[in-house]
Amino acid sequence: MKTLKTICWIVGISLCLLTACKSTQKTATTAYTPSTIDSISSAGQYHQHIKSLTAQFKMQLLGNKLFSLSGTIESVTDKELMVSVKALFGIEVIRIYCTSEQAVLIDRIGKRVCSMPFSELAPELGTDFYGLQGLLTNRLFDPDGNQYANFTLDVVGTDWILTHNGKYQTEFLLQDGRFLQRSIIRSFSKGDYLMATYSNLQATEGIEFPMQMQFVYASKERSNSVDVTFQSISFNKNNQLNWQMPTGYKTVTVQELQKQLLTL
Repeated sequence: MKTLKTICWIVGISLCLLTACKSTQKTATTAYTPSTIDSISSAGQYHQHIKSLTAQFKMQLLGNKLFSLSGTIESVTDKELMVSVKALFGIEVIRIYCTSEQAVLIDRIGKRVCSMPFSELAPELGTDFYGLQGLLTNRLFDPDGNQYANFTLDVVGTDWILTHNGKYQTEFLLQDGRFLQRSIIRSFSKGDYLMATYSNLQATEGIEFPMQMQFVYASKERSNSVDVTFQSISFNKNNQLNWQMPTGYKTVTVQELQKQLLTL
């Protein structure tokens, strides 16, 4: 049960995107500083040819204890996203299904289901479908509505750093102005942050993609991290997500789920 609670807590934090920190100071800039719009356009064009993603991964959750799990990710870019988390012997314990309108979290062991409309989450927590998709598919996201014109841009060596201060502070680090290397979002009012880092860039089917991801969440009360290593990945398949709402499960509200997560 402790393992399940830890999984639920990490998943809930990822879905809610409560935060993140500002990175190290920018000390030296090159003579050429591209415009913010140019940098967004460059990163956007690079990802436009990823129409879908299918992957298998191993995952380690480090909180009070270390748990090793496995899972799969399937997505149709900007339309659907599904994550299945499995324990020993391939038994599914958590499934998350997202569309642009809502996220549905299924707790297989506790036989509970929670539908979370992004319209409810966004005003309070600064997230939406595109933000969650961005975390798991190495794409840019902005919890303040993708208004990239409001970002400032610094160039440090060959890296581009995009920063925006709103209700949440958001920062992207683009390696060589193309590859998303780090995403950070921080809540100044709560003092919480969520940081995603991407490494081990490899070419797969002609697409360069990070085979390792790390998500770190920290607050005044606790800190947790999730390390994801992709074992296999493919792009642009004709994905048809095998989604079906379970029957006989207890329905819990977003508020009930949030309350439980905060007490874990």
